[in-house]
Amino acid sequence: MNAYFGFILYLCVGALGGTIGAKLKIPAGTLTGAMTSVIILKLLMQSQWEMPGGANFVTQVLVGVMVASTFHPEMLKTLKVIALPVAFSSLALICAGGLVAALISRMGLLDPATAYIATSPGAMTSLIPLSMEGGGNPLIVTCFHFFRLMFILFTAPWILKALSSWMH
Repeated sequence: MNAYFGFILYLCVGALGGTIGAKLKIPAGTLTGAMTSVIILKLLMQSQWEMPGGANFVTQVLVGVMVASTFHPEMLKTLKVIALPVAFSSLALICAGGLVAALISRMGLLDPATAYIATSPGAMTSLIPLSMEGGGNPLIVTCFHFFRLMFILFTAPWILKALSSWMH
């Protein structure tokens, strides 16, 4: 089968899974439902289709537009108030990811580019294309981010509950 058929099939199955995830009110259900349904399809069919040429570019443009569309001028005022916590948490996460990446790379488990992008905080939608462009292994980066997202989604309710009870 050709790449366009696979792409259309992935879109249909992903849309179905995303709809189910959203209807079930799973945290980030649209994203995780779409991903999980396509993964299940691929496991059942034991086949792999590459995305058609240009799909990666179009996807990155759409994600960029979606992210930028959430911007509001009031965000700059808010950033002035929260600049220190934003800078601290960003720096802490980047340093922690860098240290873990250095350890993984030093142990010979992954090359430095893949290790750094895989352990970096951020959205899969931006880091996976970065791995493609930056010489990393997109498959490994996808695995890291997918399983980290799943881990966060499954542990968040308990962590939020613990933080809430600790703060009150």
